[in-house]
Formats: sequence, C-alpha cells, structure tokens
Amino acid sequence: MASTIEARLQGLGDLELALLVSMIAEEHCIVSTNTATTTSLSQELSFTCAQTFGVKPVVIECSPETTVDDFTNSMLIDLDELKDNIPGVRDGMDRPTFSVDFSPSRERSPGRFGSFAGDRLENKHIADVIIASGLDTAHDAVQLQALELLRSKRIFTRSAMHVAPKDMLFIAVLSRPQAKLCRHFNDVFAMSHIHDDEDGHPHFDSQSGKALSSAFFLEDVKVLRQQMENVFLTAEMAQYLHNVVVFMRNSRYIKGGVTATATRQMRSISRALAPLHGIDYVPPSLVALAARKIYPHRLVLATHENEKSLLWGSDPRAVKELLEGVTVEDAIEAVLASIEAPL
Repeated sequence: MASTIEARLQGLGDLELALLVSMIAEEHCIVSTNTATTTSLSQELSFTCAQTFGVKPVVIECSPETTVDDFTNSMLIDLDELKDNIPGVRDGMDRPTFSVDFSPSRERSPGRFGSFAGDRLENKHIADVIIASGLDTAHDAVQLQALELLRSKRIFTRSAMHVAPKDMLFIAVLSRPQAKLCRHFNDVFAMSHIHDDEDGHPHFDSQSGKALSSAFFLEDVKVLRQQMENVFLTAEMAQYLHNVVVFMRNSRYIKGGVTATATRQMRSISRALAPLHGIDYVPPSLVALAARKIYPHRLVLATHENEKSLLWGSDPRAVKELLEGVTVEDAIEAVLASIEAPL
C-alpha cells in the first residue's frame, strides 16, 4: 500500500498536498489567494475534500453580518438524511457539498442569540470538514466561537451539545493573504498556504464529481499517520529546530508571533512531511519547509519605532531604511540562512 500511496502523491496539486499534510498532522490550516474573490477557492477546496479525500465538507460564507448562531448552525449536517436521500455518498465519490451564504439583507447584531435554532438541531452533526470563507471579515464573537470549537472539540446550540468528529479539519479561507484572524484564534492554525492563480482550480472547473486516480481515503491517511509516528528526530535535528525558534525570536526583523504553539506545530509538520518524501527521519530541509508554512500567518514584523537595536542607540532613520520593503517571507529566509544546518 505504501508504494501505491507514493505513486499517487505525484499527481496531487498544491491545495491537495496542503490538506493532506493537515490531515496527517491532525492540524488546521489557513488558505488564501491573490484574487479579488474567495468563492472559487472555497469551492475548489470543497470539491478537493469530496473527490480526493472522500469527506463531507460544509462551506460557510462569512461576512460582518454573520451571527454566532448563524455560524454554529451552518456547520451542522443531518447525516441520516444524507444517507437516505443522496445515493452517491459512498467510497469517497460524489460527496455532497453544503454552502451557506449569509447576505447582509437584514440588519442584525453579531451577538450570541442572533437567530433561532429549532429542535431539529438535536439530530444534526458537525461536518467532517468546515471551510469558513472570509472568516477574517466576521465579528470577533464568531471567531471566538470557532476557537472554542477547535479547542474543546464541541459546540453548544440552544437545545443540544454537538461533539466534533475526531478527525475534523477546519480550513479558514481569508479574504486576502495579508488578512489576520483574532490573535489567539490565529495561533491555533498550524500552517498557511497561498494558492497561486496560475495553478487554477481543476476540481471546480471540471466539476466531474468522479473520484480521481490520485484519490486518498481514510485508510491511506491512517497509514501515513502511522508512518509519521515512526519518524525519527535526532538530537542534532531537535537542536536545529530549537535554533530556528531562538533565531526567530532574536531577529531584528521580527517583533512577535513566535509562540510555543508554533514550535510544537513545527515539530509536528516536520514529521508529517517525512512520509510524503519517502523517508523515516527529519532532515534540515523539512524543518525549513515547515518553518515557511508555520510562521507566515503568525509573524509580526518590527518597525522603525520598535526595532530591538533602538534600545542601544541605533539611528531611527537608518533602521527605517533597513526595514523598508522587508516582508515576512524575507524575515523567515534571513533566519534560515543564518543557522548552520547539521550534516
């Protein structure tokens, strides 16, 4: 089975690989694109989940008018109704996609009790995959509700408590790559990925509804997880990973965002990448790759007003020139280039 998995990996696109790594590591991810709208990206993720991984996604279109109850109710699906009324739900093929769009047609405050939840919610279940499009535009109360779901693995409605599936995957689709979620909510997501428009949306464009030859199923993901557990991290590599964290915190370009959660997730993502490369150990290249995915949505860059060397008398004008044009990606690459990798 391992050989067939490796063969199918070659046919996966960037979004499919991002979702696969998240599933193996059992972490959540952020996805964005440079286009003006996220609708096509959300639909592409939805078709990818259904056709490639055989899981039931629900797409939530968020906006500033989305209430907490709107958000909570929209992630619930009736599994019994799906089995009875949708004949194509089997073997990871023709999985349905649920899309909920909250348009600002009527004024409502984003409070806890913004809408009515009926008794029918007691028979609903949280979807396997939740794709929250434009989540950064939603009110803080909505984002905190999502944070509570990811931390406690359950949500409460007016009439019931719903427990999340063990392997639930939460995907936040940002309105733009530079957008940020609430501080603590942002830190929950292990990795972020920017989808290049040139890569297109093969699943969304074709909408064939047929399982692909490169499809992965739960058994395949479990095999990769087992391989991840057996990945060996040497003492030298553990020290290298630690050095990356220390140098990130000491970098003059970086003001904050190097959290303890990020360190734990970088170790997890590094190990999850190893089986995808056909190895059972973590080399420096995988740690560097994990760092490039772990930190972009977290790091807060320093400015000429708070750069570290100002405490020791640096000229603010010189510091401003130094920091001008520096991006998060530049800061990460500068840190990785300054650390000697073990042989």
